Parts: sequence; structure tokens; C-alpha cells
Amino acid sequence: MESNLQRPKHKLLHLALLPFLLASVGSSSREGSSASATQPAQRASQTVIFAVGGEPDGYHMDALALFNGRQFVAPFSEEQKNAQKTFAERYFASGRKYRLIFGGGEAGSVTVTKWSEGCNSIHSEITTATSARIGGQVRALATNSDSLGQRALSRRPPTDAERLAVMALAKTICSQRRTPASLLSSLKVTNLTATDLDGDGKHEIIGSFTLTSRNKYQRDLFLIAKSAGPAMRADFVKFQAYQPPPEGFLSSVDFIDQLDVDRNGVGEVFAIQGGFDGYAYLVFRKIGGRWREVYQGVGDVC
Repeated sequence: MESNLQRPKHKLLHLALLPFLLASVGSSSREGSSASATQPAQRASQTVIFAVGGEPDGYHMDALALFNGRQFVAPFSEEQKNAQKTFAERYFASGRKYRLIFGGGEAGSVTVTKWSEGCNSIHSEITTATSARIGGQVRALATNSDSLGQRALSRRPPTDAERLAVMALAKTICSQRRTPASLLSSLKVTNLTATDLDGDGKHEIIGSFTLTSRNKYQRDLFLIAKSAGPAMRADFVKFQAYQPPPEGFLSSVDFIDQLDVDRNGVGEVFAIQGGFDGYAYLVFRKIGGRWREVYQGVGDVC
């Protein structure tokens, strides 16, 4: 099973309240991103990507983003209460059924039971029909598309050798970003997932790591790594170093799942990021051989 630590119970985040959440700060590393404008949620032609999480006794689902054929856009904004209601009535109606995506492929289905308003967004409660073991830090995607996710699903825990190699790489990355050597032994894994992003039969490792010093100074690492013989090499690094607010909210990034939405042969990586009394959704896409952050959207904020 994948590393599966209990998900922190964030309430939800506004980008303006905590700029370091979705922007590079301190020694943060970012491959690039572009914010997309909100588009009408009612367009029948648009593909909806949902984020699925929770525990076996209660799963939930958010609208992560729309894909209009070229780019990811927000399904609605937090100010658009009418648009949120219209979206909910259409996509979160009781009994609506969607394909569940796990490891880039179809892995069952989800069925909406009801929806409700959050602080500044809408959320649905769902049931699942899947053999995928979702819970804690192990999340999934869902979609209204009948054509996405046709490849064989690819998602598993890393082997012992993969885990050792990626931990060594993570410590090297942190050290290169001025993390004291005395702290490296305190580096903690939030989640490690092996998944084949480009269909070449070789699994990439996607991992999240955190390190907290005695003065509560925080270092977070989100990493996509590829095998390089017995070792691992970094394919994408998002490193953050910051002092959290007194309330203790962190801006760490965690993997949701992957799915080739733009059909270029490489799955986009979907992630969730914590923040000040909130959370956000991120999408990473490989463009010209480099991973770039191409979408940021607020999950909710209180």
C-alpha cells in the first residue's frame, strides 16, 4: 500500500490570504504556472475533473477544474454563488455517476449522494464502487469524460529500493537548498507513489516530504523522480521554506493522481496544497520536456 498518513483536516484557503501557498517564496522552486480565468460551468462540451478523497466511512468530491480542450480553467469562483449553485445542480445532483480514475486509468465509479455549500465553495458526498484503496493521503480523480483514462491504471507503493533511492535524492535536494545537515534525519515522508506517467513501462516516483525545525520553521518538498539506474534523478522539484503562521497552517503539496487530459501521452499530475484556513488544487503538465505548474484553483477558504 502507498504511504498513507492521515490527511490534515484543512479548512480552505484563499490565495490572497497566504501568497506563499501558491507562489514561490523563500527558497521555493517552481517550474512555471499560468492562472486560468473562470469559465461558465454550464458548457456541455467541457470536461470536468473532480478530486476524490475521504475515508471508507465517508468519501467526498470537489470540482477540481474544467478542461476546455486547450487549458484548465476554474469551474467557478468563490464569489459566483449563482454559478456554484448551477454547477451543483447539474454535476452534484443526487444519483449522478462518474468514472473513477486511479493511476491514470479507469478504476470504477463514484455516485453523488448529495451536495452542500462550504465556506466559499461547494462540495459533494459520494459513494464509490472500486477496488482502489482510497483513504488518508491516498486520493483519486473522477471525470465526466467517457474517453479519458483508457490506458491501464498504474499506481503502486514504491519498492524498498525505490524508497531508499528517492529518500537519498530528497535529502540531497534539501541539502542543496541550505537545509542544515543536522536536520536531514528528521525528513518525513507524507506520501510516496509509483506511477507510470508516460506509458513507457517505467514508474516515476511522486513524493511529498516535510521537515520542521525546533523553531517551527518549515521545509516542504514535492518531487517527481525518475529512475537512473540504482539511483533516482529529479524530474520536477517544488521546494518551499517558510515560517508558518501561529495557527500552524502549512502549504505542503500532496499528490492526488495523474491523468492524460490533453492526450499528449504524458499524464498531468494533480495535487492538493494546504494553506491558511484553506486548501487549493494544482495541475502540473510536462511541456517541452519540463514539468510546469499550469493551473491553480482554490478548493475552499474560510
